Amino acid sequence: MKLFAELPPRCIVLLEDIDTAGMGRRDDADVDQESSSGSRVTLSGLLNVLDGVSSQEGRLLIMKTNHIEHLDEALIRPGRTDKKVHFKLADRKMSAQLFHTVFKQMPDQKQSKKQLGDETIERLAVDFASKVPDQVFSPAEVLSFLMEQKNSPFGAVAGVETWAVKAKEAASQLKREGSWVQEGH
Repeated sequence: MKLFAELPPRCIVLLEDIDTAGMGRRDDADVDQESSSGSRVTLSGLLNVLDGVSSQEGRLLIMKTNHIEHLDEALIRPGRTDKKVHFKLADRKMSAQLFHTVFKQMPDQKQSKKQLGDETIERLAVDFASKVPDQVFSPAEVLSFLMEQKNSPFGAVAGVETWAVKAKEAASQLKREGSWVQEGH
């Protein structure tokens, strides 16, 4: 409550990884664990800050979580949470759109010797998307690869399968018992 009281009346507040805040209801057995761990955040306290007597109008609150299923329904009910946005893993359509974003010539850009036409970019985008495994990588991961290849659309298409294998291998190395990185995510 103290932190929210010090915020300007019109601002954007981001609560990152809200599912890991260690909140519990006052009647939960977890309250004893919260006290011993030093966390003084309770669900009741957060709800009061968000839309109780002490709440203020004019703030935009964004809550981010990797596990919406871990959140208490009272926190995410309609009226308290106006909009839920689910960011999905890249599918073929998203991969093709990202390819277009990186390689399509904008009308105000100067023509270069290596300028490719829209039809060539479209064909390459379809080829690229067909080589990116569906629902495996985040759009940010695909975009990062494309940005590394930003001067070579043909190189992006030629190298995407090798990148995908290496990226999957690297991700599997990160997974360990008890990790927040779960199998299949």
